Amino acid sequence: MIKNFNLAVKDFLTAKFLILSTLPLVLSIIILGALMIFGGKEIYTALSMGAASGDFSFLDESAHPYITAILSYGVTKWVVSALFYLTGTFLVLILSVFIALIVAGFLTPVVTDEINKRHYKLPKFETISLARSLKLMAIVIGKFSLLFLISLPLLFVPVLNLFIINVPFFYLYYSLLFIDIGSNTLSKNRFEVALLDMGGYEYKFTALIFYLLCLIPLVGLFLQIFFVIYFSHFFFQKEQIHL
Repeated sequence: MIKNFNLAVKDFLTAKFLILSTLPLVLSIIILGALMIFGGKEIYTALSMGAASGDFSFLDESAHPYITAILSYGVTKWVVSALFYLTGTFLVLILSVFIALIVAGFLTPVVTDEINKRHYKLPKFETISLARSLKLMAIVIGKFSLLFLISLPLLFVPVLNLFIINVPFFYLYYSLLFIDIGSNTLSKNRFEVALLDMGGYEYKFTALIFYLLCLIPLVGLFLQIFFVIYFSHFFFQKEQIHL
């Protein structure tokens, strides 16, 4: 792990990769800004006014009698307001990270090819097809959706709500990262073997560290290429062993 970290840092601090690292950062800010301006401004204003004042009159009482009755209690209003601000802030942050992850995904073949040329010089081998990658991503998104729905009621449980929302998003993060980088660095057979435990414990532990770094504003947007570089070394070394 330390060896790969040092290799990744040296590669990352070169002109080519530093320039590439600005793309997820800049494009994420532009896309998120556009979404906020053209898509979410009215919803955010209505919800934030309700959360701040405890006035949720924008909800139709006839259509949602139970919800409006529950929200009429002072304690409930305070809990909902706190959850709104915490969850809203987290979701905006995590949305920006996944936008950066998607942008970095388009750059992954460029990064992995460069890492291979610099360090490993492995011959071209058969990789999984695009259709296979898309199918795996669809399965991951389906599982994420289920985990997310399960975690929502647990947001009202004290202490547990501080980290439970991260469970589905961490699963989505390390799974998509594995499919993206693994499909560009591992041979078809080696990828399918690694898929059985989704990269193994070492991969997941490192992905957890990177995910926690992503929760620091702007850090996750700028370091996505660094994460791709690190895991490129990780997977290329596994491929190299079996040659």
